[in-house]
Parts: sequence; structure tokens; C-alpha cells
Amino acid sequence: MTLAWAGLKAGVVLPLSGRDAFQGQALKDWLEEVKFRFTPSINLVFYDSEGKCGRLQKIVDQAYWDEVDVLIGPLNPSCVPELLKEARLLAIPAIITSGEFHPVKEIGKPLGPYFRTGLSSRAAVKALYSCLRKGKIKKIGLLLTQDAVGREGEKWLLSYALEYGLQIEGKRYFGVHDTNISYHVEAFLGCEAVICWAPPETAARVAESLAAQNFGLPVYFPHFVAKEAFLRDHAGLYGRPFVGAAFLAGRGPFPPKIRRFYERWRKETEVLRDPAFAAYTDALLFLREGLQRNRRRWLKGLEKAGLVKGLTGLYFLSTDDHYGLIPGSVGVFRYRWFKYVPVCRPGNKIF
Repeated sequence: MTLAWAGLKAGVVLPLSGRDAFQGQALKDWLEEVKFRFTPSINLVFYDSEGKCGRLQKIVDQAYWDEVDVLIGPLNPSCVPELLKEARLLAIPAIITSGEFHPVKEIGKPLGPYFRTGLSSRAAVKALYSCLRKGKIKKIGLLLTQDAVGREGEKWLLSYALEYGLQIEGKRYFGVHDTNISYHVEAFLGCEAVICWAPPETAARVAESLAAQNFGLPVYFPHFVAKEAFLRDHAGLYGRPFVGAAFLAGRGPFPPKIRRFYERWRKETEVLRDPAFAAYTDALLFLREGLQRNRRRWLKGLEKAGLVKGLTGLYFLSTDDHYGLIPGSVGVFRYRWFKYVPVCRPGNKIF
């Protein structure tokens, strides 16, 4: 007698208590709706990280004993290395939804059963540079924090500048808690634009400082500031350009039924737009795609999925790339009058 397959079991890591509990609980409620309506063959098990990276070892151990097939998360980008380390130790596949994880095939480094959703710094930089090129901007300055976020941004900003015909006129570094950046700003007066790559709270302080100084040059910010609640709470970012995925646009290459349902659910619950919702939803859509292609060997099916429509945008998954967010799925926006206004609109083109 053949036993009936019970379906895929996904362990979802969220902060269901602690400082980020409101966001974590809203995500849990949303994912339960997605599971019920669109991915019924995926069973969800939720694990409370309390917003602490130190809890991930215990969570992954519990997921192993719960016979979870795949882990999804984390919400906190700084917890990505810990989650990956623990998942690899116990050979549990994972779909990473934040942070700086770039699962692209390299010589001597097998990808393993690890995938990525959402918007990474690498993809964000390419989209930002594409936008600057469209605006015929060539001379730029870099304003970078002296931390892991600034270093990661600097790596990609330097790597892709030549490809997009951009000339970096200067770099200035500052601390994440600095409040006065006027002497840094003066160094960029010969530039056509400035890119500030910093964590959200620091970026907001920079924006406030710029407003106070009436700095004339356009300053662009990273995707970390794109959450609507954050933008509403930090008036200095009002009207400032920042990178964002197609998720923020009014139209895009989304799975239409899920997109419509999300917009309706968001209005009913009064939950503000948050890119994390798209990243976690895309993880379920990845799993659904893998199951549809090869039910019991879903990992093999997912590796050969090719084009996948997500709430973030379009992905192209292959054996060489377990992330594959297409550059055209990312644009540059401003937040004005409670709306995301495109500066460079994400496109619908696949390549």
C-alpha cells in the first residue's frame, strides 16, 4: 500500500514577539491567507525568532525534529548568516527572504538547496545605476556608512560603475550614529548626484540633515528605506529617490490573482505596504512552482523552473542561479502624498 503524500512542510521564521512583533504577526496572518487560497499543498509551521539572531540555532534544531522540508526567512537581514549556517549543518533547504545572500554558481562553490527572494543590494545597485544612466548622469559621489551595510553597498557600487558608464568622483565614510554630515556633502559639489548607502535609521538622519542644509544635488537612497511605515515616520525622506522593486509600483509583472488579493487584504487590514510581504510570499510561490514541476522532488523542479512571477517581480531560476531577480523588476521611486511615485519605472521585459 502506498501512503498518501502529506504535502510539503515549510518552517517560517518570524518575530512573533519582541520589538517587531506587530510586523511579524501581520506577516503570519497574510501567509496563512496565501496558504489557504493559493498554496494549499504547503503546510506552514511558524517559529518565533523574537527578533533575535541568537535564537536561530534552537529554531533550526526544532525544525529538524519537526521534519520540516524547507525553512523560510528571516525578517532581520543581519540574521541571514546564522540561519544559513544552522540550516547547512542539518542539511535543511532554505529560502532566504532578506539580507545579502547571492546564490549564483561559482567555480568550486556548489549552490546547494538554498534560494533567495526579495531585493538584494546587488540587484538594487544595478537598477539604480540603470536609472542614473537613463538620466544621463555620469559623475557621482558615494556616501557610505562604516559598517557591514556600507561595505556591502560599496562593493557593488564600485563593481558596476564602469559597466553603466559612471565615474565615481569621490567616497566619504561616516558613522551610523553621526548627525552632522555637512563637511561630507561639501566634497560632492562637483558631482551630478550622490548615492547614500546606509542602514534605514542612518539614511533617515542623512535625509533630515540634507533638508536642513538645502543641499542642491539629488541624493539617492537604498532599498532599505522602502517600507511605507518607515517612510511615513521619517519626513526627511519625503520626496527623496530610493531603489525599490516592482512590488511598489501600481502595475507590474505579478501573478494577477495574488496581487489583487494582496491589495484587497491590505486595505481591509490597514497594513501598510512592506517589501517583506512580497519576499515571504515569493518563497511560497517558489515552492508552489517546484511542486507543480516535480511533486516529490520539488527542489529539482524549482532549479529548472525558469521564469517565475512573484510579488517582488520576475525571477528566472536555473541550476546556475537560485535568485535570478530580473533587473527590469527593480526601479527607483519617491514617496509623495502617501503614494510611491516612479522616477524610473520597473519594466515588464523579461531580459
